[in-house]
Formats: sequence, structure tokens, C-alpha cells
Amino acid sequence: MKIYGFVAALGGLIFSAQSFASGTVTGSVDPVNGMLTTSAPLSYTYPKIDGTTIPVVKGNTVYKASLAVGGVTRDYLVMRPSTVTAGAPLLILLHPRYTSPAQMANLTKVANFQGTLGFWVALPYSTTAENTQWHSDPRTDPADDVQFVSALIDALSAQGVDASRVYAAGYSEGGMMSERLACELPDKIAAFGLDAATLLTDATTYCHPSIQRPKLYILGTADNNVPYDGGRIGLMSAAQTLSFWSAQQGCGGTMASMLPTLVNDGTTVQLTDATGCTAGGDLRLYTVYNGGHAWPNGLTQAAGKTTQNLDATGIIWSFASAYRK
Repeated sequence: MKIYGFVAALGGLIFSAQSFASGTVTGSVDPVNGMLTTSAPLSYTYPKIDGTTIPVVKGNTVYKASLAVGGVTRDYLVMRPSTVTAGAPLLILLHPRYTSPAQMANLTKVANFQGTLGFWVALPYSTTAENTQWHSDPRTDPADDVQFVSALIDALSAQGVDASRVYAAGYSEGGMMSERLACELPDKIAAFGLDAATLLTDATTYCHPSIQRPKLYILGTADNNVPYDGGRIGLMSAAQTLSFWSAQQGCGGTMASMLPTLVNDGTTVQLTDATGCTAGGDLRLYTVYNGGHAWPNGLTQAAGKTTQNLDATGIIWSFASAYRK
């Protein structure tokens, strides 16, 4: 069955799901559209963190922890199997501005994927003293958030995470922070997923990593915050962003195809693959026609159309998890 259980907005979440006494439920992700299919219906526990309820698949746990980086205490959430086994892959999810890690967990529906596929999820907190804003701009911002993510990877690797299978993804400003990580921390992260975020126009002056990694972008043509065709001062267009990384990764061309339409919700999705890349593996762009500033198949209806023809969490995991550094 496909899982579409989240039925409310980010604040007071209500989760629509039946409770079943069953053994371990496994999942599989469609590599074309990212949709999750489970071997049986899911049952959940409902912990609350920072006032937000986070449904977690039974047999898994979520908790808040902290570590000191540069003399500053930084917080993060971890969602993982209750029983720790060595060698689990890790997905780092970076939240948008003015939201929390708990809200990011819910809007992405990552619990369903984590709880049936067995990976760990880390959801770091940005600097709350600055309106939950990431230090995503290397031109003006300190590198403390990069150092935080680096220390977080080290800490979780010591607890059982496979350091060669660490992935980072983000939404909106969280996506721009993920881009900074692609520029400055590719030695620790094996692949990147970037939603509703393009590169800064000055990236040509500061982003020349010696290690290239696979990257997947998801961008909506009706996104008013991060315009697909550019026009917002300081941001590249989708085409410029793809061209920038294509040059870095030694790609020679592109190949485009339309995804099947699953739901007639006014959106369609095109996949553009860069071809002939000689460094860093795959480079991919999902264009959501008529899609807004949204996390596909997530809880982001207020920011324009949220397509149900692509699941951002699933497609990012399917893409990234094929790689190790």
C-alpha cells in the first residue's frame, strides 16, 4: 500500500493511521517517482518534541540530543531503529527557515521511510537566536553550521552509522545550506538532495570542491520564492544551477523525460539527467511544472501547489542511497 497518512498542517499534527499488531514492516521505494510501498499497514507511537507530535513507526525511536561545537551547544533530533546495529546509513535533513526539525520530520513524512527501510535520520537545529536561519551564504556567514554538521556526522558515526553512507538533503534555506555542504564538506557526505533551492549567483567565486558528489534537485516552475527561471537577486535559475554543477562534474549533455502522471493535481514532472559526467556520479533535476515552493508529496500546500506525482523524500533516498563515499 502507498502511505499518505499525514492529514494536518505543521503545528498540531494529526496522523491518520490504524494500529495493527504485526511484526516488522518493510518498505520499498519506486525509483521513478519515490513513492513508498509497505509490506503491511504501519502502526505508530506518538512522542512529542518541542510541542510537536512526531508519529514514529513502531520499533523505532526519536529523541533530542546536543553536542558542543566551538564552545556552543547545538541541538539535533535523531530518528532511528530502537535496536542499534552497526553500519546503518544516515540521512541528514535540514529544515527551512522559521520551522523546526520536528516540523521537518512531519512535512517530509520521513518516519515512514526510515521506519521501513532501517536508516537513521538526523535533523539538526539551525541557530534559533537568528530566527531559525541557516548560515548558508559562504560570502557573509561563518562556517559554524558546516562545523556543526561535520561534528554531528562524527558523533553519529561513533554510535553505529556507516560514515561512508551519509547523505544530506534540505528544503528551501535548508536546501541552500545543503548546497554549502556540497561546496565545503563533500569529504564526509556521499550525495545530496536539494529541494526548492538554487545556487547563489556568486557560487562561481567560492564553490570549487576538489571532491564532487552526486546531486539531485527538485524545483517548481511556479515557485515564487526561488524562481525557476531566475530573476531573484542573488539566486541562479534552475538551468544556471544545473549548468554550474555540470561543468564541475564534467558532464557533456542532458537527457529529459516526463514521469507518469499519478494524480491529476495540475502538476506534471520532468526528469532531466546530465549525461557523460566524469566526476561525482549522477546529476539530476526534477522539474515540477506548476509546482510551488513545496516538498513534493509533503505538507506544504500553503506555498503553492504540492505535487503528488513525485515524493521528494523517497526519490532523494532512492537516489542518494545508491552511493557511498
